Amino acid sequence: MKSPVFIVGCDRSGTTLLRLMLNQSSELYITPETKFLIPLQENQTIYGDFTQPAQRYFFIRDLQTNRATSKTFTFSVLGLTIAEAETALAQAAPTDFTGAAESILTAVARKQNKQRWGDKTPHQVRDISSLAEMFPNAQFIHMIRDGRGVAVSIRKAGWHNGNLLKIAQYWQKQVSAAINAGRALDSNRYYEIYYEKLLTQPEVTLRNLCNWLDLEYTPQMLEYYRDANSNIQPEHKDLFKLNQKPIDAGRIDAWKSQLSKQDTADFESIAANMLQKLGYELDGAKIAPEIKLTRALKHRFTPLLHDLKQKLQT
Repeated sequence: MKSPVFIVGCDRSGTTLLRLMLNQSSELYITPETKFLIPLQENQTIYGDFTQPAQRYFFIRDLQTNRATSKTFTFSVLGLTIAEAETALAQAAPTDFTGAAESILTAVARKQNKQRWGDKTPHQVRDISSLAEMFPNAQFIHMIRDGRGVAVSIRKAGWHNGNLLKIAQYWQKQVSAAINAGRALDSNRYYEIYYEKLLTQPEVTLRNLCNWLDLEYTPQMLEYYRDANSNIQPEHKDLFKLNQKPIDAGRIDAWKSQLSKQDTADFESIAANMLQKLGYELDGAKIAPEIKLTRALKHRFTPLLHDLKQKLQT
């Protein structure tokens, strides 16, 4: 079987869009977020070699109770029945955790009439090294998007309290983690794809990616939106409304009208170097002097006020 494929990237960077496109292939099936490979690996001693029904039971139980996202559990995302999972594990036994996980993900792909499996869990940007060791032939696609566009999308989702400073720090950490771990791998195992290029040059970008993956490109990949509704989890459809429409290159610069100058200045005050490193042009917005002063005073006096409040309460 060909190498498994992992799609990673900072949240809201286009990983779902890419997953929907690649899933148009007749060969590859990439799951939505599963988020179980690293957390459940710690239970290897409990699972043993999976030869005993009880060992397989514990693994399946953990898949049922492991959070894939805040709204979903891993087992429901995989789309297998308990009997199908049990059969896959029994056929793979004796095996270790990696072999068991691969048997489950292979069963998921085959249920979709595909022979090759993949996983789209953005947060695994921090797990590339571990996953590369677990699956020595795995290939990693790092989806990169202008952090200011990511910020708009994250704010709409209501994450990080919409704080641009926190979002910038988060984006920078996620991107850095993937770059540092990914570029340490061989070039045939790690691939960076820019959201902006996917939107402005979709066919060329996908053809190049498919060539790297040893996957046949098909025109249907650009018609992902036709069945996107059935390939996005019901719990998260509100987050991916745009993926149910054709590609719109206008999304690329939408942040310019959706972020205020102050928002842009906040983001760039944290992530300017990373933006430039990735080839993005800075807006150059500056934080207003009065806001700088207000923040400095707040930073200076908040701890003092907290201490005073504690003393008054005692």
